[in-house]
Amino acid sequence: MSLFLIIALPFLGALLPGLMYQAGRQSCFLVTFLVTACAAIGLATHAPAVLAGEVVTASLSWLPQLGLNVNLFLDPLGLMFAGLILGIGMLIILYARFYLSRDDNMGAFFTYLLLFQGAMVGIVLSDNILMLLIFWELTSLSSFLLIGFWKHLPEGRQGARMALTVTGMGGLAMIGGMLLLGQIVGSYDLTVILENRELIQASPLYLPALILILLGCFTKSAQFPFHFWLPHAMAAPTPVSAYLHSATMVKAGLFLMARMWPVLSGTEIWIVLVCSAGLITMVLGALIAIFKNDLKALLAFSTVSHLGLITFLLGTGTSFGAMAAMFHILNHASFKAALFMSAGIVDHAVHTRDMTRLGGLRRLMPITFAIATLAALSMAGIPLLNGFLSKEMMLEEALHTTLFGSPYLVAAVATLGALFSAAYSFRFIAHTFLGKERNDYPAKPHDPEFGLWISPALLIIPVIVIGVAPFLAEPFVRTVTQAVIGSAAEMPSAHIKLWHGFVPALGMSAIAVVGGLL
Repeated sequence: MSLFLIIALPFLGALLPGLMYQAGRQSCFLVTFLVTACAAIGLATHAPAVLAGEVVTASLSWLPQLGLNVNLFLDPLGLMFAGLILGIGMLIILYARFYLSRDDNMGAFFTYLLLFQGAMVGIVLSDNILMLLIFWELTSLSSFLLIGFWKHLPEGRQGARMALTVTGMGGLAMIGGMLLLGQIVGSYDLTVILENRELIQASPLYLPALILILLGCFTKSAQFPFHFWLPHAMAAPTPVSAYLHSATMVKAGLFLMARMWPVLSGTEIWIVLVCSAGLITMVLGALIAIFKNDLKALLAFSTVSHLGLITFLLGTGTSFGAMAAMFHILNHASFKAALFMSAGIVDHAVHTRDMTRLGGLRRLMPITFAIATLAALSMAGIPLLNGFLSKEMMLEEALHTTLFGSPYLVAAVATLGALFSAAYSFRFIAHTFLGKERNDYPAKPHDPEFGLWISPALLIIPVIVIGVAPFLAEPFVRTVTQAVIGSAAEMPSAHIKLWHGFVPALGMSAIAVVGGLL
């Protein structure tokens, strides 16, 4: 299937849910699911070639004299992100079918979702930075519609306006940075830009271009000091929250940092700006999450923290840091989508997300308890789950990162962030599911129908499988990492393993878990 068609399918398919609305909810769901599935199948047909080292391209000459060529390319980095967008997208669509009430306009909801999905796929497949910018702004516009879907809620309208304002302003800054890059290189094609590291970093325009592009990335991925908009976006319906926080929107900033890594990283200013922003965001987000009583608020700030973790890893400028970042993007997508959907199930069944009114649900909602607990333990970094593996890689990288002349500062801050992360993860489990059963729940707790819990349950499979057998994921992670750093010669020799011996990172991880429990 052509790359053009993979991008076009969600946009063309966005017409169908509205047209099928009168035919009923099931029809809206089916056409939306089938459109996403067709795009995913089309992507999968290219996977063997891409993983074998080929780069799939598609091009259309439009206004070459202005540098406006419709060029697309699919490499392992684009494959991973497009796979997450479409794969988790199908699970979100299934979940939304059973989550949305009969009062919700399912046709409008799925129309907005497909527009958003198409914009995200467009970002990760673009080979022209001007076209990438168009898709970038389309994600801001379509997410505005999704976050503010419940127009009757003041917090929904406020969250939508805030997200659009912050990410839109960041997008304007990024336009300036991208135009400067095109000016330096003499081309707006990404593949050409990525081959000119020395030219870009030697240019006097490198610093302003870097700062402007990072503003776009930081606003999109909710990095300090722009982190405040993401928790407000939780006013959206839970399927939207799960999609935004796991596989789309906020991951766009991380994708662009990874995509531009070969030409922008490695300088002192890159390390200082990106590492500092990531570390502050990781610790601040985790600290705030500990004190939140709303399940979705806790998870929203935990997303802020984990985005900071990945940003820090990309900021180190090392190949091992890039590898750990790619691995954690994969792991975070699985356990975070499952957690948001679990929070939605609890809210759906008990009619509250307030942890002060919950507790004792483990026997009343055993399926939800099992799913949410496994996902939360992965988020906490407990062994035999995928989150532990990438967290330990992060701590290992922190040990070897020097910032502001101190060899210990980064390791100490990273351990503190991991400790806070463990604390809010344990609190999520304990205050929601453990303790005594109550007699004053707003509604009688019960596990939902199959259609509502199957999506998060499927996401738990990679959480466990990768955690127990990381060698299954390592070839793919290494292939994606090579696409990020752009050179096989610079690939790290380290392997993803469950046991590396009694290394310092294991001790830091133990401190984080024990401290989090305390």
